[in-house]
Amino acid sequence: MLDRSTIIGLLAGFTLIILAIVTQGSLGVFASLSSLLIVVGGIVSATMVNYSFQNIKDSFQTMISLMGTKEIDLRTDMELLSMFARRVRTGGLLVLDRDIEHVHDQYLKNGLQLAVDGFKRDSMDNILKDEIRLREKQVEVSINVLESMATYAPAFGMIGTVVGMVLMLQNISDPEQLGAGLSVALLTTLYGAVIANMLLGPLAGKLEFLSELDLNRKEMFRTGILSMVDGENPRIMEKKMLIHVDPKGRAEYIMYHESLRIGKERDEKLYQLWIEQQNNEWDDLKRILETG
Repeated sequence: MLDRSTIIGLLAGFTLIILAIVTQGSLGVFASLSSLLIVVGGIVSATMVNYSFQNIKDSFQTMISLMGTKEIDLRTDMELLSMFARRVRTGGLLVLDRDIEHVHDQYLKNGLQLAVDGFKRDSMDNILKDEIRLREKQVEVSINVLESMATYAPAFGMIGTVVGMVLMLQNISDPEQLGAGLSVALLTTLYGAVIANMLLGPLAGKLEFLSELDLNRKEMFRTGILSMVDGENPRIMEKKMLIHVDPKGRAEYIMYHESLRIGKERDEKLYQLWIEQQNNEWDDLKRILETG
C-alpha cells in the first residue's frame, strides 16, 4: 500500500483535474478507449522492448516493497539496537539467538544472524555492504523503468495525436467522423501528459526519496551490528549511529538520554515490549516506557 502523502497527492491531483472538467462540461467527453489503448499499450510495449521481463518484474517488486513501507523512526531502531548491545555486553552474541526471528526488518535480521553464527567481522562487513549495493542497483533499475515510462507517455500521446489527425483528414467531409478523429488526436495528448506528470514521474521521484531513507537505515543497522561484534560500549555505538539521524531528531535523542539513566528495570521493560513496538514512533515508545 502507498504511504499517506502519496495517496493524498494522487487523489488531490486527479480530483482537481476532474473538478476542473465537470465545472465546464461533461466528464464523458474526455473518455476515449482508443486514446487510452494507444497511450497505455504504447507505454507497456516500449517498456518491454527496452527492458527484460525479469527487469520489469524485479522493478515492480522493489517498488511495492518500498512504497508499501511507512517511514520508520530511526530513533526507535537505535533504542532497540542499544538494548541488544547492552545484552550482548553481558551475555555475548548468542543471547540474541532467540530474538532474531521476531525482528521485522530483513536486513537487520540477516545481519544479526550472521553475527550470532560467528562470521568473521570482515566477511560480515562485505556481506552487509553487498546487500546494500544490490538494493541500490535494484532501486536504480526501478527508477529507470518508471522514468522511461514517464518519457514514453507523452511520446505515445503525440503518436495518438497524429493517428487522430490522419483519421480526421481522411473523413474531412464527414462531420461525425471528423469529430471522432479530433477527439482521439487531443485526448491521447491529454492522457499521455497526465499519466507522465501526475503518475509515473512523481512515483519515480517518490521511489528515489524512499530508497534514500531505506539505504540510510540499512547503513545505520550495519554500523550497529559491527559495533556489537567489535564489543564496543553501547554509548559509542549510539554516537556512531546518530550520524544517520536527521539533526533535529539527533538533538532530541541526545537531550533525552543525557537526562535519562538507563537502568536494568527500563531495559527489562523495553525487552518485553520491543517486538510490538519496533516499528512505532520514538515518541510513542518513550511514552509507553515512561508510563509502563
